[in-house]
Amino acid sequence: GINAEYGVDSTMKTITVRSIFFFVALLFSLQVITIEGRVTFEDYNPVADPKAVVVENNARFTVLTPTLIRMEYSSKKVFDDRPTIQIVNRRLPVPSFSVTSKDGTLVITTDKLKLTYVASNSTPVDTCANPLTNTDQVGGVRVPNYPNGLSAGTQSQCCGACNKDPSCSAWVYEPNHSSGSIDCWLMMDVTGTSSSNNRVFGGSTDSSGFNKNNLRVELNVNGKSVIWTPGTQNSKNLGGTLTAMDCYVVKEQCIKDYWQNLQDGLLALDGWYVLSDTRSARYDSNLSPMQIDGSIPWFNETFFDSDDLYFFGDGLNYRDTIGNYALVGGRPVMPPRAAFGVWWSRYFAYSQQQFIDEVLSGYAKYQLPLSVVVLDMDWHTEDNLPGCQTWGGYTFNTKLFPDPQQFISWLHGTSNILGHPVKLSLNLHPQTGVDHCQGKYVEFARAMGVNPATNTTIPCDFGNPTFGSNIFSVFLDAQPLSGVDYWWTDYGGCGGPDGRSLYWSNYYYDTHLQVIKQKRPLVLSRNGGLGNHRLPIGFSGDTLQAFMTLEFEVQMTPMAANVLFGYWSHDIGGFHANQGTPGDSNPANVTGSELLLRWIQFGAVAPIDRTHCDHCERRIWLFPHFFWMKHAFILRNALVPYIYTSARNAFETGVATVHPMYYDSPLAPEAYSYNTQYMFGDDIVAAPITSVNDNKTHTYTKGVWLPEGTWSNWNGTETYHGPIVVTKDYGVQDIPLFVKAGSVIPMQTFNSVSSIYADPLMWTIFPGASLGSGKVYEDDSDGLDYLNNVYAVTTVTYSWSSSQVTIKIAPTVGTFDGFASQRGHIVQLRGGKGDPKSVTANGTPIPKGNSTPGWYISTEYGLDVTEGALVINLGKYPVSTLVSIEVQY
Repeated sequence: GINAEYGVDSTMKTITVRSIFFFVALLFSLQVITIEGRVTFEDYNPVADPKAVVVENNARFTVLTPTLIRMEYSSKKVFDDRPTIQIVNRRLPVPSFSVTSKDGTLVITTDKLKLTYVASNSTPVDTCANPLTNTDQVGGVRVPNYPNGLSAGTQSQCCGACNKDPSCSAWVYEPNHSSGSIDCWLMMDVTGTSSSNNRVFGGSTDSSGFNKNNLRVELNVNGKSVIWTPGTQNSKNLGGTLTAMDCYVVKEQCIKDYWQNLQDGLLALDGWYVLSDTRSARYDSNLSPMQIDGSIPWFNETFFDSDDLYFFGDGLNYRDTIGNYALVGGRPVMPPRAAFGVWWSRYFAYSQQQFIDEVLSGYAKYQLPLSVVVLDMDWHTEDNLPGCQTWGGYTFNTKLFPDPQQFISWLHGTSNILGHPVKLSLNLHPQTGVDHCQGKYVEFARAMGVNPATNTTIPCDFGNPTFGSNIFSVFLDAQPLSGVDYWWTDYGGCGGPDGRSLYWSNYYYDTHLQVIKQKRPLVLSRNGGLGNHRLPIGFSGDTLQAFMTLEFEVQMTPMAANVLFGYWSHDIGGFHANQGTPGDSNPANVTGSELLLRWIQFGAVAPIDRTHCDHCERRIWLFPHFFWMKHAFILRNALVPYIYTSARNAFETGVATVHPMYYDSPLAPEAYSYNTQYMFGDDIVAAPITSVNDNKTHTYTKGVWLPEGTWSNWNGTETYHGPIVVTKDYGVQDIPLFVKAGSVIPMQTFNSVSSIYADPLMWTIFPGASLGSGKVYEDDSDGLDYLNNVYAVTTVTYSWSSSQVTIKIAPTVGTFDGFASQRGHIVQLRGGKGDPKSVTANGTPIPKGNSTPGWYISTEYGLDVTEGALVINLGKYPVSTLVSIEVQY
């Protein structure tokens, strides 16, 4: 029975899951609690503290934070505390709030919200008034009868039985045409499987409890009183993101479709947002445990007769809303460090030797940074035989890769042509299923209970635990594929909760890799909707090579932070060229080359920097703009310590590295209207160029809005006092970047392209403030120990006067496996006054010269080390030692 299965509290009738085993902690990330300046973690708990819960008649309210309240209504007074795809944690410190209840009117007051519920204006839905008939349709399929017909009785007895059962959402009372009797059928919300399209979602009792007459929430938004009631439109929503950006029509229609398909985010100028979790699939490890791989909590589509809403009322304090959702929806996990470097990808049937000779050798010859290589679908066999397909596969094509296992080991080693390890990602297209042309088809078919002699294609269904487990045990966890670092499932959605199959496939891959390999998983896939922020990273799909596409990506990527989806990976350069786009299949096409350059420059300050296209060219040394493309790649590699530190901040706060300007300037109209710029971390304003240069001036004029405060341009040659719009002409060599005064940006050199931490670490200081500071976060780069405080933080401070600059690198706090006892440091001082009189480190003079130790003034163009910067190479110091640098002018 339902009570035995879920443990219904007899007084409150609150449904709780008795136990969710250990691995839920891995899936749902962890709750972060600050203790004595450090961060510790506790498992997420979907059951709220009873002290935060208020029940009034058919309604239950849970005060989660001063600005976040869960609101539930159930005609049967049955409430659900299981974790869902969207909400995984409700056990939070109980905020201060007051409750009054008189004559059926409940008032809950926090420091920020006042909720009023009038129970007398709530009429519990009478299922007797709304019978279903056996000819009603759900999803185009005849409604099934669950679980069994009852013996003939009165219509009142039939509906009464439904009212008494918590999982009954509706009922049927009609003649049984087989027996001639009259039967009563209870329509249960049941756990569905991927093959059933006949799920009942609440029947006649769904979404009928709260209305504008019985519920309202009052809050203050920028000094104005705002009242929300059910049905109020969130008319000024600031947007979220998309499932993907696939488009094969004319570019103008693509952009129109993107904006029309853009989903809502959690932020709005209205000052509030209501998230419905009423029909979000639940997790229930007790109800449907995996029989083969019991480490992965399974989904549950048993829904109950209740509304389930979350009211976010933070006003225009956008960071608070993001933080509140991170508390209940789960924190964005950290991708592996290598993911933040430069990726290579191209849809092209390379052989192993051709890939080495034509791609990797170019990266080595031109000293280009490279962290991840991707092989699109041509790595696997593509047997065009009856009953087989060529799109997806799990079998290496040994005609192209004679010894896949050796090739993977070679990539992972230091003896490869690059001289440093690189990660490998392979494209799968699992939605195509497993056909008889796969090398291990017989083994897989038998594991699935299918007769291999039938040559039957076994359809993809990650809603079937046996299918998912066998995909890994037979193919992905076996040699040679077990050596693959990251999977690109491309689309991948098949099976799982109704309407959330893409999320479920992402979840299955992500969680399995985490549990089996004990490594941070990286699954490159389209976005599976709210909750997918816990499963990085996103593949934005097949886009047109056009400046319009680039501009939309620059606009949409920061908006995705509004649903905590902080790791979009776009096809840098665009996937395909048709419908009048400039394209870049021919590197001699200067317009196409400039388009690729600007896209690569965006990639340098995007969440993920992965070039890709459909058989067109991506070897940048073949393009006229190669020199500047190379420097954009070098900049991306240099920024990895800064990006990785920001990724840790996103894990702790929910605020993505790339986020909108209005997070910190909600009252400034320019923060909304200047929408081709964004914050890159908390210290850099990035405004990539998204249009072709003027044919006469060979520049592009762009205005960049800088918020309140002092800002420096990237070279450190100019400072600005905001708020201000800085309009300049930008050449092909320029990426408009501005740095907040007082910031210290941690960077790395080319030598650290594949390291788990930067050595040497380059501290870059910008002008505009007399005092400043910065820090770098580091861990083992791809393990799970970061969840348990196993990491290191190094902090730097400086003071800057007219005659002296003092920089202090503090001893590193913390450590991790693989972290050295000493490391090198470089200080880059931008905006200085030429040659200093003297430079010392811990009292020891540093000589002039490009040596170690030594200092020099940079005289060459660069984006990592800029022209005119004072560069001080300190050499190595113990990480436990304070290093104090004095620069005298």
